[in-house]
Formats: sequence, C-alpha cells, structure tokens
Amino acid sequence: FRESWEGGPAPRNAHFICEDGNPRMPIPDLNLLSSLERNEVPTIHTMILGDRIVSELDYADALSYSTFLTRRLISLYETLQPTAVIGSFDGLHGSLGFAVAKKMGIPWVALNFSVIPPGFACFCDRMTPAARVELSGQPLFDMRPVAEASMEKFESRKLQAPAYVTPPPRSAVDKLVKLPDRISALYRTVRKARRRQFLKFVEYPGGHSIWAAYCHIRRTARARSALSTTQTISEPPSTPYVFFGLHMQPESSIDVWAPFFSNQLWVIELLARSIPPTHKLLVKIHKSDVANYSREQLNHMRSFPGVELVAPFADTRRFLENTNLLFSIQGTLGLEAALLGKPVIVLGDSPVTLFPSASPIGKIVDLPKLVRQKLAERPPARRQILDAYSEFLMPFAPACYNDWSIRPDDVEIQGCARLFSALSRLLQYSGAQSIGA
Repeated sequence: FRESWEGGPAPRNAHFICEDGNPRMPIPDLNLLSSLERNEVPTIHTMILGDRIVSELDYADALSYSTFLTRRLISLYETLQPTAVIGSFDGLHGSLGFAVAKKMGIPWVALNFSVIPPGFACFCDRMTPAARVELSGQPLFDMRPVAEASMEKFESRKLQAPAYVTPPPRSAVDKLVKLPDRISALYRTVRKARRRQFLKFVEYPGGHSIWAAYCHIRRTARARSALSTTQTISEPPSTPYVFFGLHMQPESSIDVWAPFFSNQLWVIELLARSIPPTHKLLVKIHKSDVANYSREQLNHMRSFPGVELVAPFADTRRFLENTNLLFSIQGTLGLEAALLGKPVIVLGDSPVTLFPSASPIGKIVDLPKLVRQKLAERPPARRQILDAYSEFLMPFAPACYNDWSIRPDDVEIQGCARLFSALSRLLQYSGAQSIGA
C-alpha cells in the first residue's frame, strides 16, 4: 500500500502494487493467466499452491488476486521499461513477476544465498537453485580457498547450517522479553482491520482478525501437545537406517523449487515403499515447524512400514554421520550429507547433484533400484568431495547474509555492489539471451 510507507509521503520513484488503499479484486481473467504458462514457468495452479497465504483461500479468490497482480505487473513493466527484473522466489507475486517478465521478454534474476558458508550470493534465472547464472567467463571470486576452509570447519562442526543448530531452551524471562512485541502485533491487527478484505491475500488470518489469531494460537498449542505425546527418538539407532528431514512449510525451497514433492506425507510414503526391510526410515521433524503437524498427521507418518520419527531438537549432525543414505528434496541436509560423503538421493532440481555421492531421483518407479545402488556405493575420496564443493560454490561471490533483520556492514554492501555490477556488465555486453529472457 502507498499509505503504508513509513516516514512521510512516498518518493515519486517508489511504485506500489496497491496504489488504492482498499482495492477491489477483478473478475478472474483465465485467458490472461493461461497465457503466462510456458516452458520453465510454473503453472498458475503451482504458483497458487506455492503461496503460503493464497493457497488457503477460495479458488475463485486466488484467481482474482492472480489476475490483479498480473495486470499490475504488466502495467509496471510497461511504464518502467526495465533492462532486467530483480525478483524473488517467494510468494505468488514472486512467481508472477517471473512469468510476466518471461512473457514480455525481459531478463529476470533472483538472488540465491549460500548457507555453508554463509555470506555469499549468486543469481538464478529460473525458479530453481540449479539455474545459477555465470556472470563472466572467469569466476568473480576464487572460491577454492573458501571451499577448503569451509569444509575443514564443517568437518570439525565449527560451521553448521543455522536451520539445524539446536536453540537454547526458552525461559520465562525470554517469554516476558517478547511480550511488548506481542502487544504491538495485537495493536497492528486492530488498526489494519479495515483493510481486511485485501489483507487476506497477503497476511495469515491471525494478522488481521483477533478471533483468527486466537484460533491460530490454539491450533499451535494443540500441535505442540500432540508432538509431546508422540513417540520419537533423539539418538541414532544401532541398526541400519536411511534419513529424511522434513522441510519447514510453507517455504519457497520446497513449494516453489520442488512443487511436485511439496506433499511431504506423500513423499514419506514414497520413500517407505522404496527402502529394503533391512533399513528403517527415520523422519526428522523440522525444529521450526513443530506446530505444523496434528496428532493425526504424526500418526499417519508412523503408520508407514519402517518409519520412525526423530525429535525436532535432536542433534541432526549425529544422525547424518550414522545414516546409510539421505533423501533430500531441496534442503541444506542434502549439502551437509554430500560434504560428509554420504549417499544422497535428491528429489528436486538441485545443484547438490554436483557432488559425487549425490544422485537425482530419476523415474519414481525406479527409486527402489536406485536406493539399492546408493546403499551399495563406496564413499568418495575427500579430494573428490572438495573438488565438487569448489564447483558447487563457483557461481557465488561475497555479499551479505540472507537475514534481513541484520543491517549489512560496508564490506557486505560493497560485495553486493560488485555482484550487481557484474550482472550489469553481462546485460550490457551479452544481451538478454545470456540470462534466459
């Protein structure tokens, strides 16, 4: 919203999706939406299902909002005539921004940030992390020393993916410290109530309705209670097992990057059907998603042959070090297992397949055969892993962390500036074809 700009009137060069404070949604234009679908562009239905808010709405409302965003993006692109669009992987607006740019022949890229090590970034020109852009004939930065240092730190556990670092237990003091933030959130909820008809497209129901917020809190409490009474394990078993870590959901890394594997209950069934009876399938619940599963869902996971659940705050690294095989959709676990030389089967379109121990899933009907092959594989030499890691990191260059609650320092800002300068040179000298217009 233009009126949501803080600190006074918005500058003239700032453009907003909603210029109207309380916009009306149009009648769905199915022909317009269908015209966006082409090779490498997700279908409209996939875009809707990949949006954490819109996927929960009525289908007709989702199509209306998609039509609204598409028309607005076309208008903005026609007005601004951009040389390129810097987009994102998140939300319906991110996917439609990509689709409209492809339809209009405008180069589109999105930043992709490294996790191990953090502080590096590259560009992707499609809605997948495997579509990394080579900005020049030579790497922007020599990543071989970075790979060597990072691998040593990872092996000694001095470097870990933040998503799998167990947080300290929350105390009563921690909860009191967050109380002012909760009160402020309640105030914002009341203040925004008049825009509820539009906010339903961009905020969880708890963000614009006190009753909905209460229902969300109650559902979360029930989910945590269900998990506390569900049988889980916290230590790796002595018997053979394969490992699968659930993604936090909704999340672009699964709902956008690997949409056909976003039904994780179905994925668990697929994996359970594909492993031999000599191995268990250990399924780890993501520590940031403990409130997302009901008692019925947890019991459903455990009902498949050989499946056991791993406690969300268990030491993931210990399970990785002892597993015989890891299944990964698009998460960091695949990279960590590959760095350890563990066999990995990747379900999504991921650059982790550059590692010698990682393989793409291929045909689903052939998955049991692939599982047997991976279980029988010999581990690669450390040198092979390091070579693959260097290639994996090659498109990256120093930038900033993917944590926008932390203000980048001058060095990080300069790194980002060099990255965007390289993109500008590519656009200037190579043309749109170089980044998949």
